[in-house]
Amino acid sequence: MKEKTLEYFESVKKIYADARPNSRRLHTEACKYMPGGDTRTATFFLPFPNFIKYGDGAYMYDEDGFKLLDFQNNYTSLIHGHAHPETVEAVREQIAKGSAYTAPFEKQIELSEILTQRFPSVDMIRYTNSGTEANMHALRIARAYTGKAKIIKTEGGYHGTTDVFEASVDPNIKKAGTLDQIKVIPESRGVSENALKDVLVVPFNDIERTRKMIEEHHRETACIIIEPIMGSAGQITPDLEYLKFLREITEQYHIVLIFDEVVTGRLSLGGAQKFYGVTPDLTTMGKIIGGGTPVGAFGGKQEIMQMYDPREKKMYHSGTFNGNAVTMAAGLATMKAYNQEAVDYVNGLGTLFKEGVLKIYDKLGLNMKISGAGSIYNILFTDKEVKNYRDVASAHEELNKVLYMSLLTKGVFDAERGMFCMSTAMTKEDIRFGLDTLETSLREMLPAIAEEAPELI
Repeated sequence: MKEKTLEYFESVKKIYADARPNSRRLHTEACKYMPGGDTRTATFFLPFPNFIKYGDGAYMYDEDGFKLLDFQNNYTSLIHGHAHPETVEAVREQIAKGSAYTAPFEKQIELSEILTQRFPSVDMIRYTNSGTEANMHALRIARAYTGKAKIIKTEGGYHGTTDVFEASVDPNIKKAGTLDQIKVIPESRGVSENALKDVLVVPFNDIERTRKMIEEHHRETACIIIEPIMGSAGQITPDLEYLKFLREITEQYHIVLIFDEVVTGRLSLGGAQKFYGVTPDLTTMGKIIGGGTPVGAFGGKQEIMQMYDPREKKMYHSGTFNGNAVTMAAGLATMKAYNQEAVDYVNGLGTLFKEGVLKIYDKLGLNMKISGAGSIYNILFTDKEVKNYRDVASAHEELNKVLYMSLLTKGVFDAERGMFCMSTAMTKEDIRFGLDTLETSLREMLPAIAEEAPELI
């Protein structure tokens, strides 16, 4: 960071830290028992994270009494905000009857019926405890179905934290090779080199480079997995022709097309595949379908999914808490409440937010971008058109961190990478408060932006 950026950043960090002695104390205590004081790397930030006491609707309340408008919603999973009354009642009623059984029960059928009816690709479905697990099993069944081993993913695509997916998620672009020959870079130490030998990486929204990779490796490629909208990479929306191309070429070469809809499942009642009109072979889900409880799911064509039928004894899939009673109850209540009216409402809030951000840019003379669709958007400190991971990676990421801390001191909680996620618990007044706060923070940051990224002013 340059001088003015660092000066402003340090000033808002001090405001934050001085006002939160309880969070500081709890973080110090937590570090005695958990590395870094938490069990989620994504929730850590300096000088120390907020400790939350409770959530209610669109807001969270921290241990120091601050009220925070929650634009993060546990990284998009809380479609109805915190403590949604119908979900709370469903969980309360179910947990009194038992939290988990060593047996199936009816609510599994009820939730499955909703999801299979909504998602065009999903004839049959199975449950896991996370999106990571869902993607693991989608990959396994794709390999079993095709008899091939390799996987093609997009650079910047996030599909969980198992080894095979920890490839080129957030690589240093200076070390990542060219777009014509992207290097497969492990996201973390400890990732098996052997696992990454089966991974091929292509740029998102790039038909010709993706075509070349598939044509060269189709005999050994089991699947291509993509987020229809690249979430952690910066809410990068797809070119429709790119999605259609993937559908056509994977059918041509007997490659399973997997849509990771863990995040985009909220985009419409049938996720991104319904929104864009492109149907994959397999779909993975998570986040909103669990109503705030741990969940994942994978589903797809009957002929593929049938391989997990225990009566056929082709594949094995178990897990102590798969489809557990509490998750199914919470998910069922949440999905019933997430009807077309709710979809229209939350996406309408997203449109209001996007339009408001663009007006702020114009008012402050900022040549910046906002990416995303539906109810999730990302503020990007770049003036470039955003088509793939490298477009986002070349933006001024440090300014997003500064903005995050500035907003936090003013009662707005987004994601450090600049993501804003709407919930049905929000009102238009909440969105306006968020926009007013954003404008104040960006105005305060103008000297820093001019110094750090003069091309944006």
